[in-house]
Amino acid sequence: METRKQEILKAVVQEFTTSALPVGSQALASRHFIKLSSATIRNELAELSDLGYLIQPHTSAGRIPSDRGYRYFVDFLMDTEPVPARILGFIEEEIRQTPGDAQAVVEKVAMTTAAVTDNASLVTSPHGPQARVKHVDLVSLEPEVALLILLVEGNLLRQRLLDLPAAAGQAELSRIAGKLNRELGQKDREEVASRLQRAGGEVEKAVLAKIGEALEHFERGAETLVVHDGVRNLLRQPEFAESSRLHQVLEVLEETRYLAALLRELIGESDLQIVIGSENATAQLQSCTVLLTTYGPSARLKGVLGVVGPTRMQYPQVVSRMQAIARAAGARLAEIGA
Repeated sequence: METRKQEILKAVVQEFTTSALPVGSQALASRHFIKLSSATIRNELAELSDLGYLIQPHTSAGRIPSDRGYRYFVDFLMDTEPVPARILGFIEEEIRQTPGDAQAVVEKVAMTTAAVTDNASLVTSPHGPQARVKHVDLVSLEPEVALLILLVEGNLLRQRLLDLPAAAGQAELSRIAGKLNRELGQKDREEVASRLQRAGGEVEKAVLAKIGEALEHFERGAETLVVHDGVRNLLRQPEFAESSRLHQVLEVLEETRYLAALLRELIGESDLQIVIGSENATAQLQSCTVLLTTYGPSARLKGVLGVVGPTRMQYPQVVSRMQAIARAAGARLAEIGA
């Protein structure tokens, strides 16, 4: 695209995302291109419309970006916007004050994202390809009942009551826990199952079986956990003035299992993904933009952080704020033991 067309398209996107009103040649001439005549700008707008980058809602109206226009802007013209110190301070303070629990961090990330982007937020819990054991504790409750405390990589705690096949005191349980910590550190469910085949005593076998069960349960939960917030933000957007559009988005947000799979598919192996309007394979989201990034305490443990909003989104602002939240959340998760 010629440089002048690029500049005009960029200006139209900036004006429309701010005002939600079609952008005309006179507004562009007065605010962006004082050296160009309105007639020259009109010609460029007409050509950009012919190329599919702009749309003219009515014959006498100005132009608005099409999905293709937004895509060109995001791919070639967008400069991320520095996060204002006040907003950055709010993000860091909110995340830093979160209790030392991974689930609390996920919920706070969803709330903070909605607050600073004015869109609906979507957050999945960080997890790796398979859950891995970080630490095991066993606490005697009764001669034949114990409490299994399992710390999964990422500082995610799981506690399970365990019926023992034979009486075992605290000393015996501590011995088994110490042995398993030496042998199972960073091991996944398949390796725990393999270790179960070689277990010596009945109590040790019962503990290993319960660990495998807890890891499997965790993996299923991690795949379906999606926390969302900020749906009220969409009500303030003119694009969702028709309740039917909002209902379509809510249908997707409430289908947790489907949504988790969708987010995983959209983000793929990338750290930033922007899916605009008709690019969405999900029909209910074809009037929306879904903007996703990843976050987590390490390269191996990652969750998805995203927003859903109208295609008329302030992309440079939203991207930079989401990335700031992702950095703060990753640091907090690392701090609490991931």
